[in-house]
Amino acid sequence: MDLESTRLLLRPISYRDTDVLMTVLNDPLVAQYNDYGMCLSRDEIKALIQWDLEQMYRGVGMRYAMLLKPCNTFVGTLGIYDHDTLNNTCHIGFELSSMYWGRGLMYEALDCLVQNMRYGNTLFHGNLVISAKVARNNTRCAQLLKRLQFHLIDSKTADKSEHHHYQLTLTCNNLTFA
Repeated sequence: MDLESTRLLLRPISYRDTDVLMTVLNDPLVAQYNDYGMCLSRDEIKALIQWDLEQMYRGVGMRYAMLLKPCNTFVGTLGIYDHDTLNNTCHIGFELSSMYWGRGLMYEALDCLVQNMRYGNTLFHGNLVISAKVARNNTRCAQLLKRLQFHLIDSKTADKSEHHHYQLTLTCNNLTFA
């Protein structure tokens, strides 16, 4: 299912995104904050996309390609992972090409995704807890999540961890059809 905001089209990731995703993830400015490491090969990117597709088919996740309208330029990705329907939790992750930092695009994309989870998606119901893991030195990402009403979660190992953990609790509206 595609999502759309003012400047972005969000569509499910596919193998046709392999080369552009490899460019984004191998950008040293982006790679310093993600869990994938540096210098990912084309086969490793394909394996990531395969995992994303498996998450989608199992109904526990979805990675979206972020396309800048009107020319549909690939600028990054964002995704929902490990949706646990029993505990009503999920994780989000995202990356944006450094060429597009500072333009509000990731805020726009995440806001679109969160609003869809809250109001437009029948997979989510009740009080959904969304978690995000952020590299400690990624202050821009921390500010972004706070702007979206995520809260820093205290942890016994917070001083030793390389990441901060953020959470947002959404009250999702169930859609009913007459």
